[in-house]
Amino acid sequence: MGWTEEAEKEGSRLLAALGQLIDGGLVADLQHVGATSVPGLPARPCIDLAVAIFPFPLNAELLIPLGYRLIEPQATPYEQRALHQSGHFQLFISEIGSQEWTNHLLLRDFLRQDGDAQRRYATANAAGDAQQESSQWATTKDALFAELLAQANRWWPTYFGFQPVEFVVQELNGFAHPWYISSGWAIDLFLGRVTRVHEDVDVVVNRADQLLLREQLSERGWRFLTPLQGKLEAWPPHMRLEMPRHQFHAHREGQFIDFLLTDFSAKTWPYRRNPLIIRHAEQAFRQSSQGIPYLVPELVLLYKSKNTGSNQRPRFKDRSDYDAAAPHLSREARAWLCWALIASDPDHPWIQELN
Repeated sequence: MGWTEEAEKEGSRLLAALGQLIDGGLVADLQHVGATSVPGLPARPCIDLAVAIFPFPLNAELLIPLGYRLIEPQATPYEQRALHQSGHFQLFISEIGSQEWTNHLLLRDFLRQDGDAQRRYATANAAGDAQQESSQWATTKDALFAELLAQANRWWPTYFGFQPVEFVVQELNGFAHPWYISSGWAIDLFLGRVTRVHEDVDVVVNRADQLLLREQLSERGWRFLTPLQGKLEAWPPHMRLEMPRHQFHAHREGQFIDFLLTDFSAKTWPYRRNPLIIRHAEQAFRQSSQGIPYLVPELVLLYKSKNTGSNQRPRFKDRSDYDAAAPHLSREARAWLCWALIASDPDHPWIQELN
């Protein structure tokens, strides 16, 4: 049995035990990663599996019957690592959508496509075998991984382009009500180029149209969860999502779309976190040169400001999106965003930068 088949077999065993998130379990996604996931790349006989879960962290007691134990200490507070008693499998457990999860898939996909990166990785692995995993090798490996990851982050936008957005556009084809690409992808549609790696696609829809959208997506095989107060719950058919719920997740065979519910009208778009902050509808939405509707960047950045002006874990993608978009905002858009930040978070650092 090859590594791919072994990874699939072990992944199926883990999914059966821990349950898929969409069915009330813990696992949102499970992927074969690491050297054994790259065809032709020399690797040690230990298969790496990345496991995306919610909520994080995973209760270590759940792993014991499966033959795994957590490796302590954790490399970061945001990822758990577990080793099977056979030494043949290693789990990297993180929250769905986290930077850790994204990095595992990004590095794997880059290695599968870049022959030079494969050769450097293989050479470094051979050197590690010769050094018998010394502390010097650990330092060398960390530096190599950081360099390859930086290269992968530059490779991804060129390789994938707007394909993830185009996929969502196809899924929404025929939906006769307004919808708009949001978040980081909206910034890229505004700029006309892909600036960074994206974990998923966010779409703004009108709360009034939610059941019609659900009906269309259900016919295409999508299933739904809705977050509330740190939990993800199944969204029952025919139940309207009312405040404080403002989001639902669509899942289908490892594919994922994040939908954001907003009570906008033909005249105004209100900011959910402060209803006194509004934008006229004709100033809230645009279309890309390919005809894809998106939320204007000043509104995207207002939403992202919540994750950049507090003591929460830094979200570097939000700062990256600001740096990419801010120089290209019109004078009016900069002024509006500055006013909205003053009204919502008067100590936010972007206020001074926008003035």
